[in-house]
Amino acid sequence: MKKKRILFVDDEQHVLDALRRMLHGMRDHWEMSFATSGKRALDILQSSPQDVIVADMRMPGMDGVTLLDQVRSSHPGVIRLVLSGHSDTNTALQSVRHAHQFLLKPCQAGELRAAIDRATTLQDIFSNEAVKTVVAKIETLPSLPRTYLELMQELRREEPSLRIVGELINQDVGMSANILKLVNSAFFGLRTHVSSPVHAVNLLGTEIIKALIISLHLFSRFNMDRFPEFSLELLWKHSLTTGLFAKTIAQAEERRPQEIDDCYISGLLHDVGKLLLAANFEERYQEVLSRSRTERRTVHDMEKEIFSASHAEIGAYLLGLWGLPENVVTAIFSHHTPPAAPLPGFSTLLAVHAANSLEHELVVLNADYAPHPMDTTFLEVSGMGRRIEDWRQACARRLTEEFHLERENTLR
Repeated sequence: MKKKRILFVDDEQHVLDALRRMLHGMRDHWEMSFATSGKRALDILQSSPQDVIVADMRMPGMDGVTLLDQVRSSHPGVIRLVLSGHSDTNTALQSVRHAHQFLLKPCQAGELRAAIDRATTLQDIFSNEAVKTVVAKIETLPSLPRTYLELMQELRREEPSLRIVGELINQDVGMSANILKLVNSAFFGLRTHVSSPVHAVNLLGTEIIKALIISLHLFSRFNMDRFPEFSLELLWKHSLTTGLFAKTIAQAEERRPQEIDDCYISGLLHDVGKLLLAANFEERYQEVLSRSRTERRTVHDMEKEIFSASHAEIGAYLLGLWGLPENVVTAIFSHHTPPAAPLPGFSTLLAVHAANSLEHELVVLNADYAPHPMDTTFLEVSGMGRRIEDWRQACARRLTEEFHLERENTLR
């Protein structure tokens, strides 16, 4: 197997020496280069194509922002990671749109290896060059929200505190308000009023909270005024309901709590690629929406025709770079086009594919768009085809429960 080429850039030689020692065990898998300046890094990239660049932010002469911006422009296929010290956090978070992922110093060897492996695995899995081309052209590639980064820092501790996690969310007033509003809505079906982020974390768990932070962050970046025919509210409701249905299907199959959470997270985030495409390719995405209505074709199919890549692939690529679990990324990537020869049995992908189709069937948000039929062959080959009607009934019941809870909340 061909070695992956990784370029590390830091103006402090002792940092590069420490990285060289720390990653010595990867020499059979990676071909590593080390540069003490942005100029030297660009020279290396010019003479020897790289798969990943890992750069510090504060460097004399050419800083990390300038370096990564030039790499994005001249070598768009290179995965760009930031490895920044605690003192640089504010600067890095403001400038991290030039990077695909942000890592904090000190970074453990295992964490750094996992981030790089994840990024290079994505290059192998998502081999569609059109996907890479579209991602490379996204000028405003969103960064992970600050709240999420700080939350992850706390969760990496040996004994993380849910109280501190809740307090971190509470520091972001907008995020805190949106999470509380959402958690108290009918979508979660909680019979108790959630009064604080600490309470929300205790009830829902950290994985669900992290997914909500990512989703709310991406939706908040979208400019609705520029897309009068694109309803952010309807997309948000579709995403929430698909997550709810995927969770319902997993519960019906009596899956483990972690699997149930993964199904919910995948359903919640399955359409974030639409936001990326719409925000960065406004005119072309207007064409996608217009033609999908007039020609009665799915948005997914029209995206493939116009971009040669779909929102499913673009969203999965970004979320994979951000470090979401592989089964979640795979479910998002293939939720419209599951494999012809799947592994037998239940999977996160199976739940999200079925949930997305059932949501379009049971909740008709816009009659002008073509329906998304369920791939019954995929379900039959997986050995789960006989369960479709049970899932349909379970999801319909959840819709009814949601409606009644919404009425109760309105009347309070």
